[in-house]
Amino acid sequence: MESNSRILPKLIAIVGPTGIGKTALSEQIIRYIDSEIVSIDSRQIYRNMDIGTAKPKPYLLNTIPHHLINIVDPIDDFSITDFLQSAKASIEDIISRGKTPLLVGGTGQYFWSLIENWTIPSVPPNPELRKKFEQIANEYGAEHLFEELKSIDVEATKIIDSRNIRRVIRALEVGITGNKKWSELRSKDPVLYDPFIIGLTKDRTILYRNVDSRIDQMLLEGWIEEVRLLKNNNLDLTYSSMSSLGYDEIYRYISGELSINDATEKIKINTHRFIRSQYNWFRISDTRIHWFDTITSQCNYEQEIKGLIEPFILHN
Repeated sequence: MESNSRILPKLIAIVGPTGIGKTALSEQIIRYIDSEIVSIDSRQIYRNMDIGTAKPKPYLLNTIPHHLINIVDPIDDFSITDFLQSAKASIEDIISRGKTPLLVGGTGQYFWSLIENWTIPSVPPNPELRKKFEQIANEYGAEHLFEELKSIDVEATKIIDSRNIRRVIRALEVGITGNKKWSELRSKDPVLYDPFIIGLTKDRTILYRNVDSRIDQMLLEGWIEEVRLLKNNNLDLTYSSMSSLGYDEIYRYISGELSINDATEKIKINTHRFIRSQYNWFRISDTRIHWFDTITSQCNYEQEIKGLIEPFILHN
């Protein structure tokens, strides 16, 4: 791919819904291309949130260079602008050392903002308005704010997780005080990279069953204790990090608001909903993505992917 007669640096990307096998595939690919991994996951950025965010196991983090994992504390805000700055810096560093960046993750907004080179204009914060919305959230719940956002920017509600109170408040703030809606504040500059995008998918019913089993395993591996430690360190549900899948429900279980069975069921339901939203970002019909069904592929799809990646990397 060229832009303004300029040859763009190449990168590989693995995208798709949670629990589909992106990490396992990245481990295979890293064996035959000289690469480092850049995480495209809005939750794996947080330190001390390992089990519930399904971070790569320590042996992988210790043997394969990973970027944008464990880079901020759970009390910190991390915006899409922060992500773009960090991701571009990591990619530039990897390329400068003669390697190919391997992007791995399922956060669609992060991924396309990087690939399409979005410009995110800044709208100054409005402390008084934020305080008002925080009071509404505390009194009536996050869903009340989300419904209010629908009334002024329905497109934003297709992108923003309703449980992420801070992001919902930010979208309301932008929509009320800015000249444009939050969903309209994205412009695209000339692209910076030439990506080969791999998408993994499988039958939705089977995927749901797999992620349900993974959730059960995470709970056995100490997810509840992980959330308890965060709570003991004064993390509450007003922090963006705590809107991560499952952390809200487990927090409420620890606080006595939910039984463990109810919390587990809610985590599974919300994860299914999240997967559906991921397929809105990564559409099977998107011809930019080379899709592979991990179940019905006629041959070993890892080998097929290898056969596509190697000539892509070598072709100038």
